[in-house]
Amino acid sequence: MGTDASARFAAYPMVEEADATGVVAAVYARLLEQMPFVPSLFKSLALCPGYLLLAYEQSAPVLSQDQFGSTAQDLVSSVRGVVQPPADADVRAGLAEFAGPLSRMLLLAAGLRLALDGELDLPSAPGDAPAPRPVQPRSPAPSPWDAPAPRLYGEICTALETPIVNSIWRTLAGRGLLEPAWAALGPQVPASRPAADDLQARVSEAARRLPWRVAATPAALEQAGLGDARPGMAGVLDAYLATLPRVLVLVASSTDAG
Repeated sequence: MGTDASARFAAYPMVEEADATGVVAAVYARLLEQMPFVPSLFKSLALCPGYLLLAYEQSAPVLSQDQFGSTAQDLVSSVRGVVQPPADADVRAGLAEFAGPLSRMLLLAAGLRLALDGELDLPSAPGDAPAPRPVQPRSPAPSPWDAPAPRLYGEICTALETPIVNSIWRTLAGRGLLEPAWAALGPQVPASRPAADDLQARVSEAARRLPWRVAATPAALEQAGLGDARPGMAGVLDAYLATLPRVLVLVASSTDAG
C-alpha cells in the first residue's frame, strides 16, 4: 500500500446498515424512526453490540428533549462564522442538512464519554432492548469505497487528522457534491482548527447539563459482561469527540448563508 493519503486510506471500521444483524439491526431500525440514516457514530459503536445497546438506551430518551435540541443548536450557532461557506447553493444546502445531526452526535458522544467515566450522577435508564425489525434507511450513505470519493476521503482524513469518514462526506459523494464542497472547505481547515479545539473543550460541560437517563456506565458494562470493551469504546468516543467539532465548524456557516 502506498503512503499517499489522496490515493488510498484506511477506513475506520463500522457496521453498515446492510450488514446489521441481531441487536445491531434492532437498534438501527429504532434510530431510523427518528432520522433518515444511521449516524457513523452508532455504526462505529456497533463494533461492540452490547455497548451499542447501552449507548442507545442512554441516547434515545434525550434526543426528543427540547433542552437537547436547543443545546445542539447553540453549538452550531457558536461556530457559524468560522469559515466562508461555498458559493454553490446546492453545496451549501447539502452541508446545512448535516449541521443539526453533527451537533447532536457531538453531544451524544460527550454524554456517553462522561457516562463511561462514571461522571454522570443522574437517573438510570430502565433497560429497553428493541425488538428486531428490518433496517430500511431512507437515505443510506454510499460505500466508503465508491469512486471517485476514496481519493477525497484520504485528503479529508489527512486534513482533519482523523480516521473517520463521516456520513456527511459519504452522502455528499453520493450526490456528486463532495468535490466542490471539499474544494471550498479544505483550504480553510487550518484556520478553523482553533475554533474546533475550543468547541471540543466546551462540549462536555454542555453535555453535563442535559437530562440524561444514564445507561452506559462502568457498572452497566461490568454487569453486561462488557468490562473488557470499555477501553475500546472509550477510544471510539474520543475519536468522534475530536472529529465531529472539526467537521461541524466547516459546515455551520452554510446553515444561514444566502
